Amino acid sequence: MTLWPCLPAQCGSGGDLPIRGHPLPAGRTEVGSVLTSPRPILALPGSQATLYVELIQVSLHNLEAGSPALLWVRPLLLREGSQVWNLRSTSDLLWPAAGFVPAYAEEVLPLLEQARDPLPHEARQRLQAFLQQVCQG
Repeated sequence: MTLWPCLPAQCGSGGDLPIRGHPLPAGRTEVGSVLTSPRPILALPGSQATLYVELIQVSLHNLEAGSPALLWVRPLLLREGSQVWNLRSTSDLLWPAAGFVPAYAEEVLPLLEQARDPLPHEARQRLQAFLQQVCQG
């Protein structure tokens, strides 16, 4: 059985991105004896590509010190023009919340079907190149 991430059905249905200091379950699904919680999918647009991630947790740990909120995210897909890459073999990230936007079902579901599976080292290189481009741009 495949569990799909939590995606709003259409634009405008997702509301504001909730910011809390704990995981953000959107509901629970029972698989065997294990309860799983679908998590929101976010997009981080860059100048030449878009990264799609699963939101694991929001950290507000150092907001009082002036630090930005950080998101613990799990990379899923990278869309570069007409190419879509599966990045599920890469590591989770802690990344500033600024720039992330909600992703919607009509946007992400077709990409899941188009995604190519790169070799693990190629997936890491593509993710690293995208993150460097976002930092510079």
